[in-house]
Amino acid sequence: MKPFKKILITSIIILAISIPAVFLVKSEGSGIKDDIDYLYSLTRLLMFRYSVIDKLSEKEAAVLYQQKCYRKCHGEEVIRAAVLPPAGWIQVVDKMRMEKGVKMSGKEVDVITNYLKETYPVLQSTLPYKIVKQIHRLLWRNDIGYGDVYADIIYATPQYLKSISAPELIKKYDAENNMVFIISLNVHDGRLEHYSLDEMTFLRVNNKEYPANKGWELRFETGDNHHREGIVKFKKDIITENAEYFELIIRNMAVHHDRVFRWDLPIVYPEGI
Repeated sequence: MKPFKKILITSIIILAISIPAVFLVKSEGSGIKDDIDYLYSLTRLLMFRYSVIDKLSEKEAAVLYQQKCYRKCHGEEVIRAAVLPPAGWIQVVDKMRMEKGVKMSGKEVDVITNYLKETYPVLQSTLPYKIVKQIHRLLWRNDIGYGDVYADIIYATPQYLKSISAPELIKKYDAENNMVFIISLNVHDGRLEHYSLDEMTFLRVNNKEYPANKGWELRFETGDNHHREGIVKFKKDIITENAEYFELIIRNMAVHHDRVFRWDLPIVYPEGI
C-alpha cells in the first residue's frame, strides 16, 4: 500500500473513533478503561484489515475471533466440544467463510485459525502452519451442497496424515496400498440418510470407472444425524503412470446427478515435508 493511502486510511480511522473515545473518557463508571481498550482493539483491527499494520497482538486476535465467530454464531461451549474435521481448524474456518457467509479477509482467516489452534489445541503438527495449510489445499475438495447435503472430501495420502501428526492412521487405513478418502457429510435441516458410501462412490481414471473397496468405515456421527464422516478406499494400482488426473464420483446422494471431485496428477507437495 502506498504511504499516502496508509496515512489517509489511518486518519479516517482515528477520526472515526475520536468522538466516541472522548465521550467514553467523560463518562462515569468503572468500565470506562475496558471500553476504551476494546475501542482501541477495534481500531487496530480496522488498520490490520486495510494493511496499515501487519500484525495483531494476542488480545486483538481474541477480539477478532469474538467479532467473526463467537458472538455471531455460537458460544464457547460449542467450540470446546467440537469434533474437528480431518484438517482441524483450517477446514472449520474455511467452511464458515465460504458456506456460512462470514466475511473475513485472507489475513483475518489466518489470524483466527491460529488463535483457535492455540486456544483449543488439536493434534500438533511438526510442520509449519503454512505448509500444513498448503497440503490441505492440495488434497481437500468440497461442493456447494445439493439437496441440502454438503460434502467435504480429503484425499488422505500418507503425506497428509503425517502433516496432521497422525502417522498411526497410515497403517490403520493401509494408506500405502490404498487411496484413502475421508468423506464428511453435513445437512442444515432434517437428518442425513444412511448412505452406503462404498456402493455409491467411484473413481474415474482415463475415462474408466472403478468401484470402491467393499465396506466403508464410519469415523464419526452426531446424535442428531446432521453430520457423518467415513472412510472410503480404492486400490492404488488403479492409477496408471500416464494418468493426468483422477475424479472421485459420488452417485445418487440427495440428488440424481453425480458429484465429481477432481485431483490433477502428479500431486506436488510443498518443500519441507
